[in-house]
Amino acid sequence: MMKIDDTTALTLPRYKWLANIIGTTISQGLLADNQALPSERELAERYEVSRDTVRKAVRYMEERGIIYSGHGRGTFVAPAIVRGTTRFIDSFSQDASNRGSVPGQRVLNVEPVAASMAIAGLLNVRPGDPLIRVHRIRLMDNVPVGLHDAYFVLPPGAKLTLSQIERAGSLYKLLTEKFGFTPAEAVENLSAGAAEQEDARLLGIQKADPLLICERVTLSDRREPIEYCLMKYLSSYRYKTRIAKRSGD
Repeated sequence: MMKIDDTTALTLPRYKWLANIIGTTISQGLLADNQALPSERELAERYEVSRDTVRKAVRYMEERGIIYSGHGRGTFVAPAIVRGTTRFIDSFSQDASNRGSVPGQRVLNVEPVAASMAIAGLLNVRPGDPLIRVHRIRLMDNVPVGLHDAYFVLPPGAKLTLSQIERAGSLYKLLTEKFGFTPAEAVENLSAGAAEQEDARLLGIQKADPLLICERVTLSDRREPIEYCLMKYLSSYRYKTRIAKRSGD
């Protein structure tokens, strides 16, 4: 049996702790692609956790594409080509880390703005309502690879400054801690586009060079729109995702 480290138990829910342990075992090659995981009972006994904790950990890992379940057959390690391709909100930092790069950002501007008619429609607010705009360059190994131009619906009177973002490091973490920002899911539209003059200047490319364009609307845990973000990436930036067949189809 494996004892839970008291320090870790204080900082993480047990199911996430267990998911991290199993994930590390997989990343170290101790469990091979498509190999069956130990049973729910075995995992509960080995790590001295409840079977409910095991079920939560398994569900958490399935959502992240680390493992998969076969109806009536058990739970298995997802192939390496699939693991890590499931995208999550604010996943740029994780994407960069998975590629062996150091993620970073350069905050260009933080300002209150009035919602345009187009953005108001996406965020379910009225044209002219106050929003907070955060314009950033996204970096990999200190090299610009993309631009994020985000508009947030925050509580009345809420203020956000460039220095706060720079100190926090993570914009979403700051918004969660300061304003109770609770992103739950997002809808994205992908397209191709050409760099405008300002895009080219900020990214160090030529005007009209090809860009990957991603528009995202982020929803809260109450499924209310709380962010619109226009993301532009260099054509060399690879955008990976996992597509699954619906069960029963």
